[in-house]
Amino acid sequence: MTRATAIWAGAVAAIVLLFVVIVLVVDGARADTIADGVKIGSVDVGGMDRGEARKFVRQRLAGAARKRVVATFGGRRFVLRPQTASMRIDADASVDAALERSREGDPFSRVLGSSDAAGTVAPRVAYSRGGVRAFVGRVAKRIDRKARDADIDWHDGKLVRTRARAGVDVRRTRFMQALVRAMSSTSATRAVKVPVRVTQRPDRTFEDFAKRYPTVLAVDRDAKVLRLYKNLKLAHKYRIAVGKAGLETAAGRYKIVEKIVNPPWHVPNSDWAGDLAGRTIAPGDPQNPLEARWMGFHDGQGIHGTADVDSLGTAASHGCIRMSVPDVKQLYREVKVGTPLFLQ
Repeated sequence: MTRATAIWAGAVAAIVLLFVVIVLVVDGARADTIADGVKIGSVDVGGMDRGEARKFVRQRLAGAARKRVVATFGGRRFVLRPQTASMRIDADASVDAALERSREGDPFSRVLGSSDAAGTVAPRVAYSRGGVRAFVGRVAKRIDRKARDADIDWHDGKLVRTRARAGVDVRRTRFMQALVRAMSSTSATRAVKVPVRVTQRPDRTFEDFAKRYPTVLAVDRDAKVLRLYKNLKLAHKYRIAVGKAGLETAAGRYKIVEKIVNPPWHVPNSDWAGDLAGRTIAPGDPQNPLEARWMGFHDGQGIHGTADVDSLGTAASHGCIRMSVPDVKQLYREVKVGTPLFLQ
């Protein structure tokens, strides 16, 4: 290498080094200045230094930080109020985030390229972790639940259906993170969905119930009516007689445990039975009040036909459910052993 070449190479290196130093010095001088185009939420803080930006953010976003957050789950609403979480704008952290956004890239791109960072950072909100955690706990207490199977009951002349539902737990960590993100939002509506996880699926749905129990019986003692439900829908109503005073058919939830055509009468050992107490009266015997069909459901009580149709609509039996012979034959064809029976 000639002496002239060496001098030229040295000069070029010196120029390059000087250029690098100038770039670094200029970039360093801008370290506390937010790049043009950078916003904190909806507030343009481009070109401001740290102190100016802090003051401007406090003025413009102080109110925006104190907005409630609405959490929803299955049509239910839970409101996190600013005072509960001690919400306030964190101007220092917000400006730090804007400066960090301004310093993205390398010194050469920041100095030689456009000074427009064109970015928006979410405002940083200070809050009480204890307050938010307590809110999450209160919401979880109202939402957390065990799995529930579908079921049916009968009240006031109606079949009451209880729907199956899965067991769920609130995912507390995710919920808290979602609340913090919402608190930092400057949008008019701050809403989050409560995140949950399914802990258990129900074992029995309404579809399962309807398949298992295609028929259901319900006895209304006051109205003297027996209702037949098919596929959990009312299919027929029958006029009946129920137990007389002192011998009332006991209210409860039962099931049909036996079915007999032309049943014998196993007379209870009760005072009202007189000389017949403890005896078995054959089908067709005039002393046998059980006509045509028998559907037993509890401790000697059952549904049977009667020749005494004038007693229907009254409290006349010794605890059984009486029906007309045509009605009991029709019902007998619909009912299987195991059919649920509600008696109210």
